[in-house]
Amino acid sequence: MTDVAWLTSSYPWSLDAVSGIFFRSQVQALARTGLQVTVVAPVPAVPWPLTRIRQRWRIHAQAPRVEKDGDVRVVRPRFPNVPGQPGWARPDQFIADAAWRARNHWRGAHLIHGHYSLVGLAAWRLARRTGLPFALTFHGSDLNTWPQRHEDRLDDLRTAVREAAAVFVVSEALADRLRDLTGIDATHLPIGSDHRAIEAAVLPRTEARQALDLPPDRFVVLFVGRLVREKGVRELVSAVLSLGNPFLAVLVGAGPEAGLGSADPRSAGRLLYTGTRPHDEVIRYMAAADVLVLPSYAEGLPTVLVEAGSVGLPIIASAVGGTPALLADGRGTVIREVTVQEIAAALGRSLAEPAIGRDAAVRLREHVLAHYDLERNAAALIAHYRAIAGPGVTAHVHAGPATTDA
Repeated sequence: MTDVAWLTSSYPWSLDAVSGIFFRSQVQALARTGLQVTVVAPVPAVPWPLTRIRQRWRIHAQAPRVEKDGDVRVVRPRFPNVPGQPGWARPDQFIADAAWRARNHWRGAHLIHGHYSLVGLAAWRLARRTGLPFALTFHGSDLNTWPQRHEDRLDDLRTAVREAAAVFVVSEALADRLRDLTGIDATHLPIGSDHRAIEAAVLPRTEARQALDLPPDRFVVLFVGRLVREKGVRELVSAVLSLGNPFLAVLVGAGPEAGLGSADPRSAGRLLYTGTRPHDEVIRYMAAADVLVLPSYAEGLPTVLVEAGSVGLPIIASAVGGTPALLADGRGTVIREVTVQEIAAALGRSLAEPAIGRDAAVRLREHVLAHYDLERNAAALIAHYRAIAGPGVTAHVHAGPATTDA
């Protein structure tokens, strides 16, 4: 049986351990209360020989169709996909159809919870088909960029939001954006971080650097995320190269900008691209770093900033989405423009005035522990579920430890 069907764009598994990891954290917290959650994460169908062309397509093809992740059932039905998912192809209809075909796996659900704009439209279609109430959560790019790219779908998006039993956003800035687009007021409910797991993974800085083979005498500038132009990777790399010693940029993640700047004569010993790393190792990189920099052009509320705050790592980030509110009141450094000069100046101040960064990190840690806790946010979400679907949504003391059976 299922209490809630989560309809998402991704969920981690052994060959893709990073995509949707924040979904996993929240779902597992819900499951620990005894709530029966089934994650429906439709995957693009990849016919042979396309699996030979791109690694991403090979991973899609190998993703398990059904697996258990502790007490959470994860279902990945296939759907026809046009590369780039253009609006005219109506990918949300195909996603909804795939979820409907997999309905035996989430039979008994009292409500559907869809995430992001595109999958949210699929949740809206699925709810109409099943007669179930549905909730939507918007996370950032789905409201900051998706509507501009798919203006022909705005009427559908507005209708879905107006018909939803509850609408959540992960930052107040997204609440303002959604109100501008649809006229609907949303509830600010971020997905929390697992501060206990983060604390368990943290090492003292010296030990973390030894474990990761990082030099002890460098000022380590950390970036964690997709290596794409929209994340400000080019500006960050150029800033570090312009500053020279003692700065070392460590970029954790994958994407088309991987290796950027490596051919520059100034790059020797100043740029380290690690590729995608397991979550515990990402936390160790945070423990080893002097500052985390996220110079994105658009965000909702980046989970990486909350996790860095939990670690106690000073932050420099651009003034987009929910970032200014998160770093307000002296909790971090906000750059107003994503330029090489702005980033370099902020890094220079961070090196020259380390006590200011440490004080800001202490304030941020206190803030995220109080307001971005996974268990508290799970309890709030369950209260909303009960308000929508009534007593059929149950949560109780979890019967035992979670194990993964993939």
